[in-house]
Amino acid sequence: MIRLRLLSLICLSCGIFFLCGCTAANGQDIPRIPGAQTVLPEFQSLLPTIQQQTQLAIVLPTVIPTDALVPSDSGPKPYLNVPITADGRFQQVVPHLMIATASHYEISLDATPDCQGDDRCSFGFLSGEQVFQNTPTVASLYAYELKPDFQPMARSPEAMGEVSLTGGITGTFIPFVCGANCDTSKVFWEQSGVRYGVGIRYGSQASLITFANSVIQNERTTP
Repeated sequence: MIRLRLLSLICLSCGIFFLCGCTAANGQDIPRIPGAQTVLPEFQSLLPTIQQQTQLAIVLPTVIPTDALVPSDSGPKPYLNVPITADGRFQQVVPHLMIATASHYEISLDATPDCQGDDRCSFGFLSGEQVFQNTPTVASLYAYELKPDFQPMARSPEAMGEVSLTGGITGTFIPFVCGANCDTSKVFWEQSGVRYGVGIRYGSQASLITFANSVIQNERTTP
């Protein structure tokens, strides 16, 4: 009975310790990323809601690449009923919270307030997800795109692979492919037991690196 109570106390302590976000998936202590230094006006009203629903540090960009705001002149035109300025840009950037759990969040970047991540008006995303020992690698998740029998209607001319990010961080670049719609080009990287990601529809590797670096450089160094 004493052993059983002791085991229960240990489990309870571990559970509290985990919920406080102090350990990585392998049980080792990890330094936490405190979050964003600068919060753009577009994210200010959304940030408190995300912080209430996830235990992860919310990291945000200071720059959204310009090719996120200009519909592509080549390939399918996915944007419908989206207000465009005279110089061909989206009139606004509206973040929408798509996923918010203790260990995962995803924010869509939309061109209209009522878009809510729909393909017709969403052009990018920001995400964070805790990495566990059984979490698949990014390369394995997108390996199907490299198979000879995978033949999308169109695809980026750039190749999938590792990229160098600021601070000596190595990320993985996933170029866009097109079926009925074109998806986003993406860059994922891992810090403090969390896999962060940014995506831009039709985005070039250079633009995604700029986007990812703006997130990393905007991280606070103290709580």
